Amino acid sequence: MVEETTTSNRTRSKPDRPKPVYLWTVGDVLKWYRRHCSEYLEYLELFSKHEITGRALLRINDSSLQRMGVTNNRDREAIWREIVKQRLKTDIMEIRDMERIVNQHSMAKISHAKAQK
Repeated sequence: MVEETTTSNRTRSKPDRPKPVYLWTVGDVLKWYRRHCSEYLEYLELFSKHEITGRALLRINDSSLQRMGVTNNRDREAIWREIVKQRLKTDIMEIRDMERIVNQHSMAKISHAKAQK
């Protein structure tokens, strides 16, 4: 008796990339805030009231938070720290995307040059 061996031809696809922060809606920002600033939920309504989108989130600074109504210095620093972390994550993702594009372009040039030889 011959055993049949089957192999799966499934390709492992990368999980969908998260939506870039600059495309976040107010709802996306509120979801992020709940996840990353859960100790400061008393300010969540301020982000909704001021309609903070992802684009606005990336531009917020300490003064912005104070004008929005986050008057407690420690709370404001903690929220600001989370915003800065998100900015850094966004910057890293953009740099990786640029590197990937440059590498693909370089590989295409190399392949084209080899094909012409």
